Amino acid sequence: MKTAETVVWRSGKQLGAAVRAARERAGLTQAQLARRAGAGLKFLYELESGKETLRADKVLDVLEVLGLQLVVAPREAAERGGALRGSAARWPGLEARQPRARYSATASKPPQRDYIGMACTTAGVSLRKALTPDELVRALLTGRATPGKHAHFIVLLEEAPEELLRGLVAQVGAWAKPGIVQRNARRIAAQIGVRLKAADWLKAA
Repeated sequence: MKTAETVVWRSGKQLGAAVRAARERAGLTQAQLARRAGAGLKFLYELESGKETLRADKVLDVLEVLGLQLVVAPREAAERGGALRGSAARWPGLEARQPRARYSATASKPPQRDYIGMACTTAGVSLRKALTPDELVRALLTGRATPGKHAHFIVLLEEAPEELLRGLVAQVGAWAKPGIVQRNARRIAAQIGVRLKAADWLKAA
């Protein structure tokens, strides 16, 4: 799988190209990304087109959905770090987060899509506080919904597309015995009062 290069934010065009490439790797349309980031479609179009004057907070919202983060570092340190990444040495500044690396130090390579990140975005789309990836993973590995975040799990289990839930189960399931995550999802549903249908994503692999 091709991963994102590290990019210096020296112009709107460079940032826009990085965002567009990350969106395409995630298999998202502009409309889908805009909705998940809470940004307007016009804003996302302008971002990917290289507009120089954009609200930084909205840019950060888009990067968060894509699993990207801005890194501010002294120029010399950034360039030394970039040299270790081969062809990415020319682009220190905007880094792609490796989803599995955020949750498991022993994982060898990231999944094709960051279903954990997408699930967190879906769960918190209409709520003031976010459900963090660590909270979601911990809940699915223990069978206990995060205290104070029950509404997030209700939204996730009732409104998330089955494809997303199936990918989430597969991604978190890599760190548990077969069937554990599905069983824990049912426990969480019972705990928060959600009735789950006999969907494919609940079937143990």
